[in-house]
Amino acid sequence: MTEDGRVTGVHHRGGEVSASLVVDATGPRRVLTDPLGLFEERRADRVVGKEYVVEGDHEVDSMLFRLDHDDAPGGYAWTFPAGDGVYKAGVCWFGDAHERRAGDEDRTIDDYVRQWVEGDPRWESGPVRAVHAGDAVVNNSVNERATDGLVAVGDAVSSINPLLGEGIRPGMESAEMAADVAIEALDAGDTTRERLAASERRWNDRKGPYWKLHRAFAGLLYDFDADQQDRFVRRMGSLSPATAERFQRYDLTLRDVVGLYPFKPGDLRKVPAVVRHL
Repeated sequence: MTEDGRVTGVHHRGGEVSASLVVDATGPRRVLTDPLGLFEERRADRVVGKEYVVEGDHEVDSMLFRLDHDDAPGGYAWTFPAGDGVYKAGVCWFGDAHERRAGDEDRTIDDYVRQWVEGDPRWESGPVRAVHAGDAVVNNSVNERATDGLVAVGDAVSSINPLLGEGIRPGMESAEMAADVAIEALDAGDTTRERLAASERRWNDRKGPYWKLHRAFAGLLYDFDADQQDRFVRRMGSLSPATAERFQRYDLTLRDVVGLYPFKPGDLRKVPAVVRHL
């Protein structure tokens, strides 16, 4: 619901609700940010993922990732224990890289998840207890996050980390920034974009430089050939504790990325695509 360009509430199946401030936390569906034009999807990439909750013994006692175009073309596979005799295993991929690496294979993401579950002797392929699936739209996350009467959080404005595709921690961080600003705005009786844009500036200042770098690196990482994947994983295994901690926090610097990058001369042709994300 809008009035004179200001968001004043929302329509829903049972009617409508008026509000001094609306929060769009609708995830990649972007129920409000999309029609309001706060997000430009044409420069974004789509990520899809699917995960099975499987019954069976699992020898790995931590989260395991696999970069391999045979198991996850243009993305990665993962698995981790999820309780006594239960584990989770899944596959995700990034749209452009998947199209290049999957070729003409007519296989669904379920085919790849089943292959991943059934193809490693370190875990049993038992009954599938549950299935989780989702998608997201990924860009460098420097997006408009507010307009008069509305703030947006999480994947409604692509807060997902563009390197590994995690949305939970970044989504909560974006919500915390927006909540602090929203409370101050409501207390002041001022929910204009000028006031609410403080949450946008906080996100762009704190996360923007890292997310831009990660988006550019993701475009390279998920298009690595098999040799580059092996070299990248070996370099990840030799990270110092401080660098590993920065990686977990998504605070990788340009120097960190250069140190991890398994360069090949043929990668020079990818420079224009990388630069447009910076």
